[in-house]
Amino acid sequence: MADPRSELADIVVPVAPAMTASAGGLPWWVWAAGLLGVAGVMLMVCQWRRRRFARSLRAISAAVARQQGTPVELSRLLDAWVRGRFKLSRLEAAHCPQGLDPESWSGWVNALTQLRFAPSPADGMEALAALCASARQWKSHA
Repeated sequence: MADPRSELADIVVPVAPAMTASAGGLPWWVWAAGLLGVAGVMLMVCQWRRRRFARSLRAISAAVARQQGTPVELSRLLDAWVRGRFKLSRLEAAHCPQGLDPESWSGWVNALTQLRFAPSPADGMEALAALCASARQWKSHA
């Protein structure tokens, strides 16, 4: 008499199909193209994030040039830009970021503070434009 375990073995646990080299796999060039695509997208995102401070300074400068807002509002935006760019909790003339001239930093912070908190002078937009121009010179740091 036949052994029921050996007769029913293929029904209970089927035999695995034979694996071939090209069965179900993608060609190597598809994987390479996918990896290059992902790397390209990551590089574009990194470049976009790196330039965000330059884009926001350009937007503030354009708003100053078109006089879209009061000097107080625009100086508040410039203050927020500088704090974000140099990772400062607040602007202080005595605490200069590394790589900038301390004397010019002190004068820049004092001029911005005067525009923000003092009564608006008649040439407030010109002073803001000058502050934006000097901030653009920090491009190597920004």
